[in-house]
Amino acid sequence: MIKISDTEIKERANNKIWSKIQMGQIHLEDLRQQLKAESYKPFIDEEQQRGLIDHQKLDLKVLNYIYKLIEMDNYEPI
Repeated sequence: MIKISDTEIKERANNKIWSKIQMGQIHLEDLRQQLKAESYKPFIDEEQQRGLIDHQKLDLKVLNYIYKLIEMDNYEPI
């Protein structure tokens, strides 16, 4: 088994969640551009596209909450 320090675990967790937030923001922008260009048609309707945007916004809120928890936990040992 690979030994890893608490500090390294926390750093990896921080990097992983930050990466997920960045990709989520890119995905949200893509969804907004699709709405603007109406490129979602004929696959889904506008209401469904707006639902995807709302869902992505909610996902980003959750990811940001997790990020804040990780940041606040940096002083506690695992």
